Amino acid sequence: MAEMLPFINIIPEMNLNLDPVSGMLGAGGSDLVILSMDDINAEIDKIDDAAEELINSLDPHSSPVGAAPNREGSYVTAGALTNFVYGFLIAALIIFAIMPILMKLGVL
Repeated sequence: MAEMLPFINIIPEMNLNLDPVSGMLGAGGSDLVILSMDDINAEIDKIDDAAEELINSLDPHSSPVGAAPNREGSYVTAGALTNFVYGFLIAALIIFAIMPILMKLGVL
């Protein structure tokens, strides 16, 4: 026969107890109030999935959740293209900033 676990006293002032077997909250007095933890557990699962996706996004060879199949490495491609564009823009800015100086020196 299985041994019953005792209730866990959550808030002694309100006589609120937790049943560790079923995960239900209830009052230990004559008025019994039972609350389900299913909605809270569903929200915790959503937050856990979002945290797992955030951790997986740090690996450049993984694929985002909801991406089409065989999209592993999309973070590597996005990073390479972003660095290419930033490098091009910074080089163009430097070249156009130096052009008046080179024209004044007679190089151009």
